Amino acid sequence: MVAVAFLATATFVSCYQNTAFYRYFPVNIEGWEKADFLEYSVPSVSLGGYYVEEIGVRTSRDYPYRQLSLAIQQKVISTTGEQPMRVKKDTIVIDVYDEEGRVEGRGVNLKQHTIPFKSLRLHPGDSIMMRISHNMQRLSVKGVSDVGVKVTRQYAAEN
Repeated sequence: MVAVAFLATATFVSCYQNTAFYRYFPVNIEGWEKADFLEYSVPSVSLGGYYVEEIGVRTSRDYPYRQLSLAIQQKVISTTGEQPMRVKKDTIVIDVYDEEGRVEGRGVNLKQHTIPFKSLRLHPGDSIMMRISHNMQRLSVKGVSDVGVKVTRQYAAEN
């Protein structure tokens, strides 16, 4: 039993240590305006390697659409001099309800939806700036409460 508790604790601690960034920002649940973007500043990483980014969204029962489309602009700021800054723009779609109208995600009052976004190689000292806004046709979207970003180091890069 002690070995199981130790293994669970070690796994949790190692996962936590590999998390370079994890942050949610609130959105006006009554109406997230199309012009309102959320900005995430991932600080310089101390360890180089391959990192995975995840985007998380929390929605209420008031969210009226099957899917949520997000526009993401990402700048990777490099200290290596090879590519001082890489800018990418992407659109992702998150399923909030399935085809039968059942809510997706986990949670009770708010549903948590998390999807993988990017896998990228970072060098020591590299940092990331991200801007996220909704990409829906309506100017204002209700029912979204929070949007977050998690960046986790997966493994070291071989030179």
